[in-house]
Amino acid sequence: MYKNLNVCVLGSVGVGKTSIIDSATTGIYDREHIPTIENRSRKLLQHNKKVYNIFIHDTASIRELNFLVKESISQCDSFIIVFSLNDENSMETIQFYKDLIYDTLKSKKGSVPIVIAANKLDTKVNDPTVYQKIKKINRLYSLPCIECTSKDNETTNSVFKLLLNNVEKKTTKRQIIPKVKFFIKKKFSSTY
Repeated sequence: MYKNLNVCVLGSVGVGKTSIIDSATTGIYDREHIPTIENRSRKLLQHNKKVYNIFIHDTASIRELNFLVKESISQCDSFIIVFSLNDENSMETIQFYKDLIYDTLKSKKGSVPIVIAANKLDTKVNDPTVYQKIKKINRLYSLPCIECTSKDNETTNSVFKLLLNNVEKKTTKRQIIPKVKFFIKKKFSSTY
């Protein structure tokens, strides 16, 4: 049996959202940048002895189309925010997309599975500051961050596996909390 998951991929223009999705779903990397308005893909991925049927929402990066982005966010339950390692400005949009997710879903911060993908690692192979940037992003936004390159579907699959780890962690927390509350209620009610 499959577990369905709707994933929304967000980020600035040209960071490689579509390339990450294409690499992970088809194994193909296309050099040509064609701006995306909205696109859907599907991927089956086995992770921790579970099979996930992942519906991927590729979003527009143009602020004028935010209504479409918000619509995609409202249909999803987990998120990947992409930035480019060779574009400092794209890092600055992480907070914008993080806030947009929480505002659109009207969710408590930290309750939604979100990971950050630092794309275009292939352009920074010999740059010793890459891992410092990743650690900084991780600390700044309190979200898991992983480096990848769209040219290598193994690294793009790692992005989705990190997201699934995050989904499973958040799901486990939600399942444990009600059981603990029930146990506490039951224990107290028997003492009266």
